[in-house]
Amino acid sequence: MLRDTSTVSVLVVGGGINGAAIFRDLSLQGIDVLLVDKSDFSSGTSSSTSHMAHGGLRYLEYGDFRLVREALEERNCLLKTAPHYVVPLPTTIPIFKRFTGSFNAALRFFGIKTGNHNERGALLIKIGLMIYDFMARHTAIMSRHFFMSRKESLSQFPLLNPKIICTATYYDAFIITPERVCFEMICDTISNDEKSQAINYMSVCGASDENVFLRDELTNEIHVIKPTLVVNAAGPWIDEVNRVMEYNSKFVRGSKGSHIVIDHKELRDAIDDHEIFFENDDGRIVLICPFLDKILVGTSDLICDDYSSVSCTDEEIRYFIAMINKIFPTICVTDSHIVFTFSGVRPLLHSESEDTSKWTRDHSLHISTSSVSLKFPIITLAGGKWTTFRSFAAKVTDRVLESIGMKRLFNTESLCIGGGKDYPIGSNEERSFLAKIQQDFGLDEVRSRVLYKRYGTKIVDIAVFLTNNGRWPDKSLEFHNDYTYAEIAYITKFESVVRLDDLILRRTMMAMMGELTTNLISELCQIVGECLGWSDNTCSQEIDRMLSILAEEHRVQLL
Repeated sequence: MLRDTSTVSVLVVGGGINGAAIFRDLSLQGIDVLLVDKSDFSSGTSSSTSHMAHGGLRYLEYGDFRLVREALEERNCLLKTAPHYVVPLPTTIPIFKRFTGSFNAALRFFGIKTGNHNERGALLIKIGLMIYDFMARHTAIMSRHFFMSRKESLSQFPLLNPKIICTATYYDAFIITPERVCFEMICDTISNDEKSQAINYMSVCGASDENVFLRDELTNEIHVIKPTLVVNAAGPWIDEVNRVMEYNSKFVRGSKGSHIVIDHKELRDAIDDHEIFFENDDGRIVLICPFLDKILVGTSDLICDDYSSVSCTDEEIRYFIAMINKIFPTICVTDSHIVFTFSGVRPLLHSESEDTSKWTRDHSLHISTSSVSLKFPIITLAGGKWTTFRSFAAKVTDRVLESIGMKRLFNTESLCIGGGKDYPIGSNEERSFLAKIQQDFGLDEVRSRVLYKRYGTKIVDIAVFLTNNGRWPDKSLEFHNDYTYAEIAYITKFESVVRLDDLILRRTMMAMMGELTTNLISELCQIVGECLGWSDNTCSQEIDRMLSILAEEHRVQLL
């Protein structure tokens, strides 16, 4: 609920990962900030990532050394500041050729278009990994790359395609729950700064003179605020938001990326705990990645001009299954193994090329007074990688500070996120931390470990609620043994849940892990409804909406 206010120093539009990071950084500098998102926080592009925190190995071919170096530094930063959600990931490349691809890579490096596709061979991959390690040397916190012979590779991965000549393994990082990284930054900011507000389901519907008009997407109520400056971080919708504010821009172009989540024990065992990262037959770099006890497979890269509704198509699924078969030819994967799909639109810097692989993943800032009738400037964020959200936000914040004549007070390089604060280092510290939690709150060992794995050190706040809320019992749900009534109530009350899908799709991993049933959805809706004061009719509408979203956007059909 938007507090009664008419003025704000900075309005940030878009509650994805970039908007959340800017919201946090500006607030740290003592600036009052209002963050709004037309839907839920992290419900757009930021929730549709490949879950990788990486430097972008393939960008080296295009000479994007600055971007790769920045991303590697930010990857290492995330491993330290969000250790509860970002973890090291060994990444193995199956290699089928020795010397091919080098000439085309050299041409791409100098910006020369190549017509023919030649698979990247061992020599080119070796050169790339050497550069990758060299660029990360000053902040390296993980092992360097290494190659294994065909015999060694098949010993470790027996079901790998026997046509390989060798494999290469290097380290990047995996983001378990990107949506929670985003939300916890917002939550941290609100907790530490009473002046700053973050409102989901609030859209920009117009602007004139010194005013911006905001619409409550649930009630249609219009709010008028007077910002000193607007930051447009709306991702694929930045040009649309600018047009609403009477500023015609063409900064981004959309690339659709889809993923599937597979429940397949044989395939999960075959990849061990390694991401399998490789070049598909069409030259597209794709991945087969361990995702808890499931497997994440992706991603496509298709021109997308309609951002309103994207979903994984039959054609993309056929593509993913075929690429799995290329690497693990004896493993049979069918549609029946797919438990969840998701798609998103990458807001890449505008390009006239019809080849999305040539579109840069870099980011840029544009500052403009949108028209002579407006009295505030608009800073628009275009492009960017998920991994570089912190450094991008720092650049935006510095530009804002310069614009309003202030100096930076705090930096964010070492600022921990949510449950990453005071995170135990090593198994001994972890055991001591959990033993104290068990002693202070009466949680058993199994329950405390589940909550710790799910929320990091925020388990302390949750445990206080579980044991002192006076209403919701900390006993397992009837239709999901790993969650309790009290835990769902805590999430609803303290994590800005407005719609049922906020809880199911973004505050928890139930949907993505294929754990949903109609009974579970009804049970969750009952708890959320009681917390938010929903009528029986509203509960029914929310359940129908949830089932529709699952079917239309994620190909999940529940009976």
